[in-house]
Amino acid sequence: MPMKNKKEDSTKESSSLSKTKKSTSLRLEKKTLKALKIMAIESDTSLQKLIEGLIEDALLKYNSASK
Repeated sequence: MPMKNKKEDSTKESSSLSKTKKSTSLRLEKKTLKALKIMAIESDTSLQKLIEGLIEDALLKYNSASK
């Protein structure tokens, strides 16, 4: 059974992400970023996924409150 090439896998993953997601920049207070990193580690997820989930939850709450 051949070994998977991690570089090929990450290239495939990043190219598929670039088709569906857009990049943005975010400036946060140092203590806020540190708290988010700790939360991500404790949740066994990436900072990217954590922040995206928090934003999606906020948007759902906003949309349901605005109706």
